[in-house]
Formats: sequence, C-alpha cells, structure tokens
Amino acid sequence: MGTYKSKQYLFVLLKVIVVIAALTFIYQRLNVQEVFTGGGFKENLLSSRLFEVSNITLLFFLSFLNWFFEILKWQVLAGRLKNISISESTQHVLTAHTSSIFTPFKIGEYGAKTLYFAKKQAKKVVFLNFLGNMAQMSATLVFGIMGLFFFIKWNFSQWLDLYVFIVTLGLLFLFIGRRWISIGKMKIKGFSLKKIAEFINSIPTSDRIKILSFSVARYVFFSLQFCFLLALFTPVVWVEVLPLISTMYLLSSLLPVLQLFDFAVKGGIAVLVFSAISAEIVVSVAFIMWLLNAMLPALVGSWFVLSFDTKKLLKPVAK
Repeated sequence: MGTYKSKQYLFVLLKVIVVIAALTFIYQRLNVQEVFTGGGFKENLLSSRLFEVSNITLLFFLSFLNWFFEILKWQVLAGRLKNISISESTQHVLTAHTSSIFTPFKIGEYGAKTLYFAKKQAKKVVFLNFLGNMAQMSATLVFGIMGLFFFIKWNFSQWLDLYVFIVTLGLLFLFIGRRWISIGKMKIKGFSLKKIAEFINSIPTSDRIKILSFSVARYVFFSLQFCFLLALFTPVVWVEVLPLISTMYLLSSLLPVLQLFDFAVKGGIAVLVFSAISAEIVVSVAFIMWLLNAMLPALVGSWFVLSFDTKKLLKPVAK
C-alpha cells in the first residue's frame, strides 16, 4: 500500500511539474521577447485590423481547424491499435503537445501518447506518431519545393536551372534509385526504412489517403492563417505571398528545435524570406502565429495533463 501511495504521489507531482514547466517556459518566452521591447509591435497592432471581431473570429477558427485535422489524423493512426473518439484523440494530441514544448525534437510528444495505451503497445504508438509527423513533413516538403521554386525564380533566377536539376535528380532517386539500394539497414530516427515501408503498406489505402489529406488540410489552413495575418498588417498579393510562406516553413522545418523557440526560428527565416516587408511586421505575424497555434493549445493541454488518470499506470503488468 505504501508503495502504491508513493507512486500515486509521484505521478501527481510529475503532472504538476509538466504543467508548471510548460507555463513557466511560456511566461518567460512572452516576457523576454524583443518584439515587445520597442514601440513597433504595439504600433503595428494598433494600426492593423487585427482587433476587428470578424478577423479575430476567423483567426481562432483557422487555429481550430489546424488542430482539428491533427486530431482527426491521430484518431486514424491510433485506430491501428484501438478505436478512440474525437474527444479521446483531442486529449492525446493536446497532452502530447504540452509535454513537447520544453523537450528537444518533440520527444515529449512521443512519450506522452504512449501513456494512453497498454505498455506493450508503446513502440507501436511511437511508430504511429512518427508516421503522422512524416505525413505532415511530406506536405511541408511538397509545398515547400514548389514555393522555393518561385522564391528562387523571383530573387535568384541565375540559380533556377540548378534548383530544377537538383529537384529532378532527387525525384529520380526517390522513384528509381531505390531499386538498386538496399534499404534494409537504413534508418530514420531509429526506424528501419524497410519496416517503415512494410508498416505503411499494411495500413489500408483509405486510411493512408485520410492521413495525407488531413496533413495537407492542416498545412493549407495554417498557411492561409499566416497570409491572412500578414494582410491585416500590410497590403499583400496572396498569390505572391503563399509561395514565400511555403519556403519559410520548408526552411524552418530543416532546423529541429524546441517548440518553445519555434517563433524565433520561423521569425528569423521569415524576415529573410519576406525581405520586401517590414521586419517588425513579419516578426509580429510570426509571434501571433506562435501564440495561436503553439501556446494556446499548450494551455488547453495543461488541463488534460492535470486531469490525466494515473491509476492505470499504477496497475502491475500482467505476466
């Protein structure tokens, strides 16, 4: 009994530590952002149309859609192990998001989701979460390659032919070269490429289509949100801005960092990509995107962390 109670208190303490750590990191990040130190951020906000009710409503709705499709995607992936409801998937996703804020390479996300499944399924849960991230990365890569084409065309046209050659070479290797290369021993984040391919093939085609569709939908909505936010601060041509947004997300995805510092990375790259727009406006938009799509969901996830039922973790494993 003493051991059981000790474990119970330990899990409660861990939950509180996770939430306090997440809230502390959020507070410190908000408190030290250079974007607030000058008058530029405040002036940009006041001169924009950000605070119009219709605009605020649309921004929150786009954030909702962003996470809703992530929740739907995890529901499909988790269905390979057990059927879960939208409500359960929401709890899994937001708890994992909160846990990943202060962990490198989103390690916390992988670990948190395993807590909702049997211990013997932990490796499969990690693998399914990895596949979900791969699907999202695929959407970022496809749109990013197209966006980078226009970015290079508009700014570095002398390198366009080389870029097209490299992309073409990469596609040829992807579809043809793999036939002559043994992938059995090749790994990505500890997972064998052969096992990845076999597991993906074991997933029904309809589910694979859903997973990719949800990833694309999520990408489209947060890209439109960035573009819409930018338009609230300064006049923009959407057709010209969307390729730049895709370029920004592609370049930032190549730099794995803490979720906490996501704003700094995207903000820095955005300033370089959107060279024709005021740096203060670009940084302001990047910050608001970070606030809406990373920090607010983490606050909601904090509730799920605190309300997580630890009793099942205290049960002895059946032999």
